[in-house]
Order: sequence, then C-alpha cells, then structure tokens
Amino acid sequence: MVRLLLSILLALPIQHTFSQTRTDVEELTSINQDWLNSYPKKDAATLNRIFADDFVLISPKGTKMSKHDIIANLDKQETVAVKIDNVDVKLLTPDVGLITAYTTFIMKIDGKDVKGKNCYQDVYVKREGKWRAVAAHVTLLEME
Repeated sequence: MVRLLLSILLALPIQHTFSQTRTDVEELTSINQDWLNSYPKKDAATLNRIFADDFVLISPKGTKMSKHDIIANLDKQETVAVKIDNVDVKLLTPDVGLITAYTTFIMKIDGKDVKGKNCYQDVYVKREGKWRAVAAHVTLLEME
C-alpha cells in the first residue's frame, strides 16, 4: 500500500511536466503556422510579435537578416501561398524550442506563379512567459 501511494505521488510531477510540455509544443506549432500565414497577408504585426528583437535569419542565399530586415522586405515579395508538408516541434529545455519543417510555397515572380520547396529550422526562447523566435535558417530545396 505504501509503495502504491509513493508511486502515485512520484508520478504527479511527471504528469504535470508532460501537460505543460504538450501545451508549449501546441503553442509553438500555432506560432509557426502564424509566421507562415503572415507572408501572403504581408502581416508585419504578426512577425513583430513572433520575432525577438535580436532575431537573426540566414536566408537560402546565406544572407544574415534581422527582424527589421525581414519586416522591411515583406512588401517587396509576393508569396501567394505556403503549405507545411512536414513539421517537427520539440522542446530542448522548458524555455528553448526547436522547429524543423518542410514547406511547399507559391511565389509570384515576374507576374508568374512559381512553385518551390524549402526546409527550415527555427529556434524559440521563452522570455517573460512568451515564446519568441531568436534564430532561423532556411534552405531552398527546389524551384520550378
């Protein structure tokens, strides 16, 4: 009886940690989708909310871009649609999350729809209770 009670008491903190982790994974998954949805909508407010002030992205061409750079360039690009093909969201620590994803996208280039595929990794840090993207790296896989 004592062993059963001890087992139940020891399992309680584990269950709490798992439910918190699950909530964080769901939140990061939602933020990831919001980020992708912001490109066709040219939604600078969403990107401003997601990116930390010290955010850095390495583009497919190897260009280092800041939060300011990405938001400033939002109006210069024509993303028609973005679809997640595969996504993996994991917590490395309670305050650090990693997203690895593959997407298919359509961009308008010279008036024509051009389809492409890329993969990316985003690093998130929980600051003052809110998840913020601090780093990203994008690789272009193909472009039609």
